[in-house]
Amino acid sequence: MINKILCVDDDSISLTISKLLLKRTGFTNDVVTAVDGSDALDYFKDLFATSSQPVDDAPSLILLDINMPVMNGWEFLEAYIPLFADKLPNTKIIILSSTIDPEDFSRAKKFPVVAQFVSKPLSVENLAELKENEFVQKFF
Repeated sequence: MINKILCVDDDSISLTISKLLLKRTGFTNDVVTAVDGSDALDYFKDLFATSSQPVDDAPSLILLDINMPVMNGWEFLEAYIPLFADKLPNTKIIILSSTIDPEDFSRAKKFPVVAQFVSKPLSVENLAELKENEFVQKFF
């Protein structure tokens, strides 16, 4: 089981479904949510500002939507990597998006922190596939 997952999505229904599914399938017991990339960055900034051991309380996995207002998933990645990737080397990102643009798939591969690209909506089948991912496997 993964200790904590951060879900970043501007769609409240998607967030609710993801949270319920992740908990009910035993994927994790702790789901934190953010409504866009800026909100997610603030979460990490607060984590490092308030905790003497932020790595212990950091999510091991981030489920990141791409198309969001305020700060989209690509902008989040561009900001997250220089600020937090070295501090949180064991935190990986799963792109969770409804995009069908081939450019998005190839763009995701350019980021070493991105472990996989999963199509929305999150499902039991997606989670079973994720468990086969090299990074995710070690938690189960």
